[in-house]
Amino acid sequence: MHHAKLCAANQALGLEIREFMTHVPDVKEESITDYLVWKWKLLDARFSYLNIKTFTRQEEHSTTGADFELELWLVGKMFAVPLLFQAKKFNKEFDSYMGKLNYPSNTQAQLSTLLAYATANNRLPFYAIYTAAAAKATTKCKGGGPSDTGVYMVDAKKIQEFANGLHGKRVSLSALLAKGHPFHCLFCCPLGLAKFFADYFEKIPEEARYPLDRLPNYVRNLLRAQADEISSDRVAEVTHVNVVGVYDMREE
Repeated sequence: MHHAKLCAANQALGLEIREFMTHVPDVKEESITDYLVWKWKLLDARFSYLNIKTFTRQEEHSTTGADFELELWLVGKMFAVPLLFQAKKFNKEFDSYMGKLNYPSNTQAQLSTLLAYATANNRLPFYAIYTAAAAKATTKCKGGGPSDTGVYMVDAKKIQEFANGLHGKRVSLSALLAKGHPFHCLFCCPLGLAKFFADYFEKIPEEARYPLDRLPNYVRNLLRAQADEISSDRVAEVTHVNVVGVYDMREE
């Protein structure tokens, strides 16, 4: 798919997610993610995904504290970069966000678990913010087209700054989104992914740059769109994640 068409298609998908949340207001984050990856697969055959839900919701919180929504591998010509997302649905400008970011019970355990898991497993940690309430939000996106969408991404370390009160005691949805990007900007940045990630990191950490000959087996199989070849013992490598996605950008 041509770059401009890919950008427009992913922006349209973000708007579709917003419409989905508008018409199904009680939908949970997991269902939004399921809908997102399903529609993304229909949009572009270079994207493959696998649902991995080996823990029940109770087991996730009681045994690991983890309910990471999506592990997304962006596979380029020379290396792949894995992103790890914690998902939140925020649908009001103000909604006790300090408490939600310090979940549960003001311990910040969920956020700390995401950051620790990402560090230990060489992933780049982000929050995916699903919202039907932030039309045309001001974000960090430059030159990637309108910000109008229902899916945004914010660096988890920036989220931690908000949780720690570094941006004030009262947090707004607009303030959170101003520190991130619309999700579709991943595919719209005219200068490529390296420039996109430069807004978050001085450079992509070397340990999060996977040479193509060092990809995990489950990623290789998804890259070949052969999810049925991923055995249960391989799935065990990613039990703390609900969905694994692989996007083949080698021809970009």
